[in-house]
Amino acid sequence: MASILARLERRIGKSGKMLKMTAPAPASSLPTLFTPRLKLYPLTHDIVVRQLTGKPFTLDLPELGPVEFDTEWPGDAFAIFASLAQDTQSSGGWVMVYAGEAAGMIGPKGVLWGAVEIGYGLRPQNWRQGLATEAVQAVTAWLLTLEHVRRVTAETAVGNLASAKVLTKAGFVETGRGHSEEDGDLRLWERRT
Repeated sequence: MASILARLERRIGKSGKMLKMTAPAPASSLPTLFTPRLKLYPLTHDIVVRQLTGKPFTLDLPELGPVEFDTEWPGDAFAIFASLAQDTQSSGGWVMVYAGEAAGMIGPKGVLWGAVEIGYGLRPQNWRQGLATEAVQAVTAWLLTLEHVRRVTAETAVGNLASAKVLTKAGFVETGRGHSEEDGDLRLWERRT
């Protein structure tokens, strides 16, 4: 456990921020989603625990075959893995699988009054390829089919133009401004049913 916490501290130190996640869904309730180039596989407890070891690994996943997980995956989202490892039934969302590799992660951050906030991120080597847009479109479309979800929301740092572009292409509209200690000034986004 000490090595897991040390690795977590190193990763948080690199990114300079902590990510928060509330009310993750059970992995068994999330479907595998497919886009033209991505396979979005539910994040399982096994994947979380293996990633916390700090060593690259390959898993043979149902419907997908072998998927490689390197030490850079899932980027800043690694900060939530210690808490996810404590709950064997929950999922932090989906693994973005591209060309047989774990390229990123996307998932719900919480549900409030019929709205689900999503968060996402990619390894730097997978930026600027349209993969985040595909993932956001697929997850948003699936979430909006759920009876209790009327809108999907997201937040981006004001200076994060790439993420704003992803959300705009995925059909989100900017609804206002906010602020967080982690990211400073924020742009608030949503997409409705």
